Amino acid sequence: MKAMRVKQSIHVLAVAVALAACAEAPLQSIGYRSSDWVSEPTVPTTVAPPPTTPAVVDVEDMQWANQDIQNASLGDQSAMLAAVFARRQGDRFIQASPAEIAAALPEIAFPGESPPGAQWVSSQLVFDNDGTLASEPTAAFGIWSAEPYTRSRSVAQMAVLRVSDDPAGAEELASGEPPSCARFSERTTEECEIVTVGVRPTWLLTANSGATLIWFDGPYRYELFGRSFVPPASLREMSESMVPLASIAAATP
Repeated sequence: MKAMRVKQSIHVLAVAVALAACAEAPLQSIGYRSSDWVSEPTVPTTVAPPPTTPAVVDVEDMQWANQDIQNASLGDQSAMLAAVFARRQGDRFIQASPAEIAAALPEIAFPGESPPGAQWVSSQLVFDNDGTLASEPTAAFGIWSAEPYTRSRSVAQMAVLRVSDDPAGAEELASGEPPSCARFSERTTEECEIVTVGVRPTWLLTANSGATLIWFDGPYRYELFGRSFVPPASLREMSESMVPLASIAAATP
């Protein structure tokens, strides 16, 4: 009886080997299949919650591309502007440090918060050809997810803030008759409405390329454009978080 069992076992083994040899990859999956049959011991673990994307980026965590520009004439506005204009290379938009812009426009403000993913700020003063500051706009800022100009604007430039010196518009608003949407609408504007953001009236322009918020503060008109991938809610938060640029420049190492 025992010999018969041995013969049967040998016969079964021979059949198994023969079948495996007929497969495309003989014996290849033997080690893998065994893991399906033997369960690993269960070890209690503490699973950390997945990291969440911050709702906003504080301006203190942003890097200013022009922070290292030096100007020895910050205390003399005329001399300081002349030094900035001397850096012109054909474009009226001239790279300038936040300290230079704050010195040129003491009342100017900048968002204290930026959309998630923002990392860099570019900053410029805008001149007329005679070397005087332009009024439309007078300063411009870019909010970037990468170092400015290392990637295309359509990909890395998340938002643009333009600041214009517009005392006439501010007076018009103060008179109780705010400018109409037609004044700010462009060819690409699909929809325009006046909304309240915080405590001030704000013009919201929507286009296929993104949304623009326009508001007045002091003598300046601010136009904040966010590309289509920037949520309009983030633009509202930016416009509500405005702080003096001078304070940012003083705190930026």
